[in-house]
Amino acid sequence: MNKTILTDTCFWLGLIDPTDQFHSESTTIVELIEGYQIIFPWPCLYETISTHLTRRRDRLILLEQLISKPNIIFLDDTDYKTEALNQVFQLNRSTGSAYSLTDCVIREILKDINVRIDFMVTFNARDFKDVCDQRFV
Repeated sequence: MNKTILTDTCFWLGLIDPTDQFHSESTTIVELIEGYQIIFPWPCLYETISTHLTRRRDRLILLEQLISKPNIIFLDDTDYKTEALNQVFQLNRSTGSAYSLTDCVIREILKDINVRIDFMVTFNARDFKDVCDQRFV
């Protein structure tokens, strides 16, 4: 059975940037998840392909090669963005945490039982622990 993995921006940035603090971990993980279905949420794609990245042609080409594989699934955020925007304000006001809009979209994806997720790759586990625990991811 093919496993499905939800990915966070920090994984992709670590993978394509040899100077990133998570580069070593990301390169190890990418080998472990080879062949799995990998969900790349559109908000993470926007964060990853920033102006900074587009100025680094070699890294942009590497990312293009990585995401052109057939096991990469780009997940649209249409069903999640309105509630995620509400959650940014509510969570940051009530918990004192610093959730980004992308984090909140990912949190909404994790809450959606209609999206199969077996594992999640992130280096910010505390931002998602509560919803992962609810979902057993």
